[in-house]
Amino acid sequence: MRALGLLLALAAPALAADDLRLPPITRATFDNGLRVLIAEYHELPLVEFHLIVGAGAAEDPPGKGGLAALTAGTLTRGTGKLSADELARAIESLGGRITATPGTDGTIVTAEFLSPDFAAGLDLLRQVLLDPAFARDEVRRRRDEQAAGIVAALEDASAIADECFAGFLYGSHPYGRPIEGLSATVPKLGRGDVADFYERWYRPNDTILVLVGDVFAAEATVRLREAFGAWRPRPDALAVRAAPPSRLTARRVLLVDKPDATQTQIRLGNVAIARNDPAYVPAVVANTILGGGFTSQLIEELRIKRSLTYSAWSMFAARLAGGDFRLGTFTKTPTTTETLALALSVEGEFRSHAPARERLAKAKTYLRGQFPLRIESPDALAARLAEAEFNALGPEELATYRARVAAVTPEQAAEVAGKLMPPPEAVAIVVVGKAADIHDALAARFGPLETMAARDCEKLSAAKR
Repeated sequence: MRALGLLLALAAPALAADDLRLPPITRATFDNGLRVLIAEYHELPLVEFHLIVGAGAAEDPPGKGGLAALTAGTLTRGTGKLSADELARAIESLGGRITATPGTDGTIVTAEFLSPDFAAGLDLLRQVLLDPAFARDEVRRRRDEQAAGIVAALEDASAIADECFAGFLYGSHPYGRPIEGLSATVPKLGRGDVADFYERWYRPNDTILVLVGDVFAAEATVRLREAFGAWRPRPDALAVRAAPPSRLTARRVLLVDKPDATQTQIRLGNVAIARNDPAYVPAVVANTILGGGFTSQLIEELRIKRSLTYSAWSMFAARLAGGDFRLGTFTKTPTTTETLALALSVEGEFRSHAPARERLAKAKTYLRGQFPLRIESPDALAARLAEAEFNALGPEELATYRARVAAVTPEQAAEVAGKLMPPPEAVAIVVVGKAADIHDALAARFGPLETMAARDCEKLSAAKR
């Protein structure tokens, strides 16, 4: 792994200095439905695999929250031929890596090897994907780690704010569920649950495989077909996506009590757009002005002018089946109400007026300049290609991105801000802090509050809204 890191570090300055260069993409769909994209990348002797299996926490069965995460967490802990230790040593001996990361809409499996080890690395990846062992001890060990992580997260006010905001905004919708599951569900999961989830969802007909690296596309296609061509599809492996809930039309405020807190975490937002919405690029441009960078208006008003916080941000969390706009910051306990009121005011003012042309130009220059850096390495390019394919963004998504950013007008930015950024009177607000010190001031300024302990936020993802 150190050898791979050194290669990337040495190559990065040269790559960053170049303008956007996209290699040709070779596409294929195998007979079993596996979608394959290959990009030749000969600057470094690496091969990067990036797969998205189209099932994540949204496919957790009722009462088994965290199962997708547990399946991903155990996927790389042994195969039919290799124990967990043997698999780890085989990967390490090649200086490579294989990881599995759960998400809500899908699960990401990545692998990296030196290109001379392409065949050996591909075989290890094939074993992980097609023949995982799911040994009982390994499932139990990972389950206990996952359950411990849920408990540990209750000490992190920022993590509490993020989880409680998702549940408060989305309720029982899949986007309201914690990916890692619930303290009440994870300890009950076992090997049979993991094996059932894998058998149902880890199928080629809802999987994307992207390969970027020092290979020749024609030969790599043959190798991939040999490795994965016998992977059996399953008709019911195609997930049925839930539609996003309707937007909130009134303000709701949740106070999450953390008695030992000396600072307050704040999140606010509302339901917005999916990743494939045509308004996504104008929305990103508009958001960059409001809260997408260190020179944003939120930073200017909350940090620079009033010293209420060190950090304030906003973003569109746009996903496969919908998404939301959210704003976040933190502050000292005594300035909680002032900070929340100012954040709402800045966001409300921004969505009501067209941005100044100089601010718009600066945001577009920033986004256009950053984009080549975000796809300069093989793993970054593989991830962006997979994201575009998974969200059905079209084959020209990366090639046309900078031109589409440059074309955004003040009128378009104003339109998406007014439409997709919520008015201050129609937002979900989550405040995590010492309730005894901030409840009365919040209630006096913002009206009735719902109050709960951090551990009770799990209940939010079971509630209809």
